Amino acid sequence: MLPHPNKKKSSKKSEKLKAAERRYFEEANNENSEFWKPLTIEDESDWLNNHPESGQTFDDWFTKEYLQHRVTRLRRTIYILPLGPFPPGHVGQSAAAAAGTTTEAGGSSSNRGAAGGAKGGACPSSRSDKVLLTWLQKFCQCFFLGVDVKFLDPVRVRMVRCRTRINEDTKQWQLLSKDILDYLVSKKPHDAICLVAVTMLDLYPSDSWNFVFGQASLVTGCGVFSFARYDDNFYHIPRDRPKAKKSELEEFSMPPVTSPLLLRACKVMTHELCHMFGMKHCIYFSCCINGSNSLDESDRRPVDLCPICLRKLQEAIDFRLAVRFRAMLQYCTKESWDAGIPPPPLEAFEPFKKWLERVLVFMEKQTVAGSEESSQASN
Repeated sequence: MLPHPNKKKSSKKSEKLKAAERRYFEEANNENSEFWKPLTIEDESDWLNNHPESGQTFDDWFTKEYLQHRVTRLRRTIYILPLGPFPPGHVGQSAAAAAGTTTEAGGSSSNRGAAGGAKGGACPSSRSDKVLLTWLQKFCQCFFLGVDVKFLDPVRVRMVRCRTRINEDTKQWQLLSKDILDYLVSKKPHDAICLVAVTMLDLYPSDSWNFVFGQASLVTGCGVFSFARYDDNFYHIPRDRPKAKKSELEEFSMPPVTSPLLLRACKVMTHELCHMFGMKHCIYFSCCINGSNSLDESDRRPVDLCPICLRKLQEAIDFRLAVRFRAMLQYCTKESWDAGIPPPPLEAFEPFKKWLERVLVFMEKQTVAGSEESSQASN
């Protein structure tokens, strides 16, 4: 996790790590840690059981990806492009301006285990629905602390000219994610760290795959992810449902904004964005950038990065761990939201909130202990 001493630029940043940060990263070596558990395969359909991967250590990432994916003064903005049907007030500058802001590739060859997920209540009003992307934007700003997050104007599916098909199981439209990635390359702003498209329509990466939650390119810094399968009702399709109409590619069909849907959307968004910082799927710990082959496996992923992957992100962006953890804790606390922005449904975030509180207590205790030791040594 810590850089090799011969890597001068990386070593220089590692020397600035606070003592509490070093102890947090070293906690990964504790087999009984309450914060992180090794990644386990729980079902024969799980990602690593079907897509063996070699992993990516910190040194692998720094040697091959750091220079290309680090945040610089001229390249420090994450852009989000709404694609396809969204409700009025949901997209672009208007939603963010109203809120006072600046405006995976996990896939599956089957639907096995896809009906999993937590329960949660829907937002009570359309007023809350209209700020879904603002909620996502704010979470992204906390997760990638120190970078700007901006929306581009929405784009209709026909403008992308991507190939489409109707899924045999769900009878719903799907967009070919590869074509979307090709389109995004030409639209990427010059100051972009990355450009990611978000859509309410289902995705597929190739004819042989059933679906994909999202897909990103480490080379081009472009990605796309879908909310479609994060609605629990997506998998309860009536058998007599008529064949999808072409008009559904442009007509809005918004699922209820439940707490599980928002949590899943935050997780797939940060998963795909982490890929665009040069990070590959994690195979070491349970981590938000683990691959996933089903909704059930995706739900098992934690919200945050494991220590190895968090160290990569810290090196790329340069933030203080405690400040980032506090920012995410504030997001998960309903009382901290401004009066002008309806607080999101946060029931599904409660386990993550408690985890953040424990982590901050751990870091603060370690800091106090370290200060006392230094004081005694000086005396």
